[in-house]
Amino acid sequence: MTAKEKFLSSKKRYQPILLPKEFSDEEMARDWTLSEDDKTEVGKYRKNSRLFLAVQLCSLRLYGRFLKKVNDLSPRIVTYLNKQLELPPTLIIKAPGRKATDAEHRQSILDYLNFRKLDEEAQGSLENWLEDQASRGKLPKELFQKAERHLLESRLVLPGASVLERLIISVCSRAHEKIYNSIYSNIPPELKQAIERLLSAPEKGKHSLFNELKEYPPSAKIGSLQNYLKRYRSLVEAGIDDFEKQYVTPAFLEYLYKLTKRYNARDLKRFNESKRYALMFCFLVETQKILLDYLVKMHDQYITDMSRHSKNEYEKKHRKIRKQQKKAVDNMLATSNALIDLPDEQPVFKKEILPPDEEKRLRESIQTFYQFQHLEERGYGDLLLARYPSLRKYFADFIQLPFAVEQGSSDLMTSIELIRRLDKGGLKKLPKDAPTAFIPKELRRALKDKDGNINRNAWEMGIAFAIKDTFRSGDLYLPKSKQHVSFWDMMLKNAFWQENKDAAYSGLNLPRQNDIKSNIILQFKKSVDQANKCFESDGFAKIENGKLSLKRDDKAQIPVSVTNLQKVINANMPFIRIEKLLMTLLIYAEFKNHYICSIY
Repeated sequence: MTAKEKFLSSKKRYQPILLPKEFSDEEMARDWTLSEDDKTEVGKYRKNSRLFLAVQLCSLRLYGRFLKKVNDLSPRIVTYLNKQLELPPTLIIKAPGRKATDAEHRQSILDYLNFRKLDEEAQGSLENWLEDQASRGKLPKELFQKAERHLLESRLVLPGASVLERLIISVCSRAHEKIYNSIYSNIPPELKQAIERLLSAPEKGKHSLFNELKEYPPSAKIGSLQNYLKRYRSLVEAGIDDFEKQYVTPAFLEYLYKLTKRYNARDLKRFNESKRYALMFCFLVETQKILLDYLVKMHDQYITDMSRHSKNEYEKKHRKIRKQQKKAVDNMLATSNALIDLPDEQPVFKKEILPPDEEKRLRESIQTFYQFQHLEERGYGDLLLARYPSLRKYFADFIQLPFAVEQGSSDLMTSIELIRRLDKGGLKKLPKDAPTAFIPKELRRALKDKDGNINRNAWEMGIAFAIKDTFRSGDLYLPKSKQHVSFWDMMLKNAFWQENKDAAYSGLNLPRQNDIKSNIILQFKKSVDQANKCFESDGFAKIENGKLSLKRDDKAQIPVSVTNLQKVINANMPFIRIEKLLMTLLIYAEFKNHYICSIY
């Protein structure tokens, strides 16, 4: 990592304290509540300085930094602090006019909260801590956040964001160099030669394979699928899988992959050997996973496109033959009526009821019915099978990918193994008991012949569809891929959880397991005390003998004269239809002016 590789955004670099725009009352009370000691400390100063001091005190305790633009603070927080300090309402925080006064106030807050500035000794300790974290593969962004929490817990004033960023970059450069050397020392000579070939262009004017590996895949065509399968095989043949990768965390591996992707082959050749080979190794490991994801996605897209094109062609043929069928139906109805209307017990010859022209039309109509029947039963499946030779051009290599299945999908894995054996020549004929439960219904008509033998084309086409569907459902996966892995591989590993458990509890403000019972009891007691205080000033509800008792005010007495007046008013009010009343109100309120549409 170099000094030019900054990782903070401009906003974070120049505005390290991001004040919340939206927050709940609970969050405001948690972060901006002053204790009695805080009020006593702030009360030592003049009234016109107390609000400013309270803001800086809470800011240092919460963020580890003093707030520069105090008037950017939310009015809700300002009002909340004013209320605690018993100050008159104001929306403007008055800062000290003199730098000496401001420095004095800040030093007083530092002394009160036991904070100290980041001196040389503290910075040396911080660098050692950063180096230890970076050597474990922590990423710079993650390290920045952890460093801020570490300084805050150590009661050290956080330096500027850009200062901390430069320090992390410097430490990471040294730590990463050690990681590069560690990776480089374990790379075999054969893999180094393969990396050099990847960085070299095969011919003048052409891109190196390294540049091609960085490209996003095009649309799923036969040529692109074959090309990406070839790239994957080249990485497997380079011996990536034989290399031990356990000492590089997945997150750090991905970080180095993205870092390497920013360079071209010419830039990488300028680096020293340890850095160049280490970066390329990490790039190839991640690329191998990503290529598997690309291949799964491209296969899914190819099968979907093939299915759509076949369906469209089927619908087109269906519409065409449907028109012919209408004429055939008319011919068959006319012939049927002629046969029914023949006289009883009278010999009839075929030529009398079916002249040569009529017989020809009738046979054409029968043939149309047979065509429609075949199209209904096998038309879509036959159109799919017509595309099998194209599918086979890449599917023979695609089926060799390192698939794995979840429990309950063993039939599909058995079928994949059968295809591999058939392709290698270890199996001459597809057995009759080969699994077929996953074959789509559109291909079942063509799946077996009269003797029960399985049509390999239909069976293999069905497997291609099943692979697409089971990848979507997660029953089929590639353990070496990045996205299409087993569900259980996405769960937190126990070692990772043990390492990050304390940070998770602290970030979510959750009690530790041993403190849950005492924490619940404490919360219950606080709730009971709060309820008792509320019941004391509540005239509607109170607790009597351990039970909730509700009381409401007595009904007000209505004088008889008021009741009589109400009756007189009701008796003299005229009846009116509700729609007339609504129209009267509409005209009176002039709402109708807003419902007139202009016609152009």
